[in-house]
Amino acid sequence: MKYKVTEEQSLLEALAILAPDCSKTTLRSFLKEERIDVDGEIQKLGAFRVFPNQIISLLEKPKLTTRGQLRIIYEDSHLIAIEKPSGMLSVSTAFEKGDTAHAFLKKSFPTKKVYVVHRLDQDTSGVMIFALSEPAYLALKKMFEQHLLTRSYTAIIQGKLPESKGTWQSYLIEDNNYTVYETHDKSIGKLAITHYETIKTSQNYSALCLTLETGRKNQIRVHCQSAGRPVIGDKKYGSTINPIKRLGLHAHLLAFEHPITYKKMSFESPLPKEFKKLI
Repeated sequence: MKYKVTEEQSLLEALAILAPDCSKTTLRSFLKEERIDVDGEIQKLGAFRVFPNQIISLLEKPKLTTRGQLRIIYEDSHLIAIEKPSGMLSVSTAFEKGDTAHAFLKKSFPTKKVYVVHRLDQDTSGVMIFALSEPAYLALKKMFEQHLLTRSYTAIIQGKLPESKGTWQSYLIEDNNYTVYETHDKSIGKLAITHYETIKTSQNYSALCLTLETGRKNQIRVHCQSAGRPVIGDKKYGSTINPIKRLGLHAHLLAFEHPITYKKMSFESPLPKEFKKLI
């Protein structure tokens, strides 16, 4: 549910227009539950001022899992978009079967088959999609293979980059210990291309917006390591600090053409609170 603001007013006043059948108590509960999004950022204060042309969205109520909140952003008969929390596996492994995003959705949609289209690293949060029909699954898999989607991430890195924007390009290979590294041997490595731009800096950290041209395993983490500026909390790829007690990587945008209706779809996930506090 969305509302485009037409005049300056308090957020609570705007919510009364967005959901006229709800009491003020209910509207305040939406704020408390962090279900109100204003131009991509969660707002919790009813007195917050909103202005013409800003977009207010009422988000789905988060569903609790043993690892945290998994929010369903969008669903139709062919696909579903979610916000995966940090610490949750995307799919089952030999070590974890039940507490995964895929397992959670299978329980939530018992009458449908939930198809895995792509993955996020366990400690990366943000937007993921799953298919709910075979035609959508096949089309989406092809989109990912041919890189016909926009996939953007926010990373918090140690220090600052010498250039504010640019492109990292290299060949990646995975060893027997499941660690990805760069190689000059094109015959065994897979091409990985990451476009980056610094969006904010502080004394010790920088926030980057990274857009994937390819989607290799651990691509962003390896490229940041190779640039001498690892993602915070990423001990596997060179980080020596963990100020927010999690990996500083968040998938904030996934945009593509709907595989069945051909409608342009764009799903965004607000930055985690700990990211904002750090930068």
